Amino acid sequence: MPLDGTELEAFGNTPLAKLGAVERLLINEKQWCKGRLRDKDGRFCLAGAMQAVEARQLLDPIILRAIREVRGKRYWRIESFNDHPSTTHADVLRVLRRARENVLAGMIEGNPCPWHERWRQTLRCLCSERSSAISVPLRSTTDLPGQDVISHTLGRVAG
Repeated sequence: MPLDGTELEAFGNTPLAKLGAVERLLINEKQWCKGRLRDKDGRFCLAGAMQAVEARQLLDPIILRAIREVRGKRYWRIESFNDHPSTTHADVLRVLRRARENVLAGMIEGNPCPWHERWRQTLRCLCSERSSAISVPLRSTTDLPGQDVISHTLGRVAG
């Protein structure tokens, strides 16, 4: 289909190309399994399919984000999602579709910063605003009330 990202799959190592390869391995329920990366019948779980196309490291964060968005729950491992008793083949296909949408959206939006980078930038901005607010000139110590008491006490400790 035009403009759905499939024309970029010819470039091999892009996330879209790897997602397409995973989708082809899991195209129907007869090719999907639970509990093993690959079973004796040649079926794959989601993580096994990613590993088979050598895209585990590339796709892990993309797939985990899609799982969180589709399921509304954070999984720390793709295997935990795939092997969960309530996960169906349709859920896996929904996750792959969402992952594709997210990759395409990132390409259109110029691949926005990850959340931790945005958080760091926000904190840096807040800290710089705070430091500029703090850097206003302080009153001299002679303007402070009770200065004579402090100097008297310090003189007694020093003497």
